[in-house]
Amino acid sequence: MIYGLYKLPLVKMDNEKVLLKDGEIINIGDIKIECILVPGHTWGHMVYLIDDEYLFTGDTIWFGVDGGYSFLSTLAEDNKLAVRSLEKLEKNLRARKRSMKIITGHTGWTDDLDFAFMHRTELCKPFAKKYTDPSAPYDGYVEDDDTEESARNTPLAKVMVGGDS
Repeated sequence: MIYGLYKLPLVKMDNEKVLLKDGEIINIGDIKIECILVPGHTWGHMVYLIDDEYLFTGDTIWFGVDGGYSFLSTLAEDNKLAVRSLEKLEKNLRARKRSMKIITGHTGWTDDLDFAFMHRTELCKPFAKKYTDPSAPYDGYVEDDDTEESARNTPLAKVMVGGDS
């Protein structure tokens, strides 16, 4: 009972923890998920390539209006490692010789590899420079308008060189 109002159903589930490995491929139904280790933001940080077409980067890349940077320097466990991981990720993706969408955790998406890795050797230093595009429907610094309604009804903008979307 919660505060005597109603009884919650008992939910039991197998919550087995499985350590994923770099390069491991998991299939969920018809969906192929490739795990790519990119330590730096955290020691075990991974990105996930879905069906060889959608790369979910989480906190690996920060898109500024002038291209992608290694994620926020103030939030990395090891900035030098993050930059090396980004270099390794870029080589991995370019070797595939195919188009894909790179979707960040905070600053939109792009299908332009050159844009995504434009500043890969540079850290995003949020206290030294403002990186976001003020006309974009997101703002990585100000979260006042980050509501569930906005998340459901505002399409994630594609980020391109020059801030065009």
